[in-house]
Amino acid sequence: MNQRSFIQKVLDIIPLRIRSKVKYIPVVRQVQAFIMKRYMHGKEFIATISAGPAKGLVFPVKLPQDKYMWIGTWEIDFANALQQYVQAGWVCYDIGGYKGYYAGVMAMKGAKEVYVFEPMPANAEKITKLIELNPSLPIHLKQYAVSDSNGTATFQLMPEETMGKLENSSFQKEDIALTSITVETITLDTLAEKGVPAPDFIKIDVEGAEEFVLAGAANMLSQKKPFLMIEIHSPAIGKRCLDTLQKYYQHIFVLETGASPKGTETEICHYIAYN
Repeated sequence: MNQRSFIQKVLDIIPLRIRSKVKYIPVVRQVQAFIMKRYMHGKEFIATISAGPAKGLVFPVKLPQDKYMWIGTWEIDFANALQQYVQAGWVCYDIGGYKGYYAGVMAMKGAKEVYVFEPMPANAEKITKLIELNPSLPIHLKQYAVSDSNGTATFQLMPEETMGKLENSSFQKEDIALTSITVETITLDTLAEKGVPAPDFIKIDVEGAEEFVLAGAANMLSQKKPFLMIEIHSPAIGKRCLDTLQKYYQHIFVLETGASPKGTETEICHYIAYN
């Protein structure tokens, strides 16, 4: 048995509630950091997530950036809420799919189809690999940036690895992009023309472009009214999104507080909207 297999077997027997607390235990934290740096740092390997909302998902892991996905504790409160809200048999969209982890959570919950939208090449490559590793899961990659128009746009690759945003996003305007690429954009209202079924559920995390996603979905929101989970990246963006959402939804609240979004001053939070 190699070191990686041994570490995986040890991880598999550690309860989820303990995994998220290991970093607070001084000696254990130091031992864990040494082992991962010595044997696993920078090397991609294939692992089956053994706990948390993505339990059972086969995932291509590269440390250190994928550590919390590997151990099943990645953004655990949001991931638990996502798993709770998604219902078996639903068609789900994951807009801003990152590495496909949340698309995997939706599929593992029993979604009928999961369409993951991710324009960034490095992330799309990772999602493609995840799809290949989980052939029984109904996950489909669409390499578009979802926005308020069809065509092309400038997409900025940010200093944090595998992070990027549309140039017209108002989020972190002061950050200097490493480079820019041209990506294909699409509106949600256009997807039916491309044979993509209308969603029952949409998760949106697009680094400040969430208002543009909503602007390009007027028909879908008025007719289908899918359940929405939206990461909001500033109070100003949140206000503009709320103005749009109130046209279509009776119930809108902040996931982290359970309160109305009105007056919310938190820089980053999540809106839930449903009828």
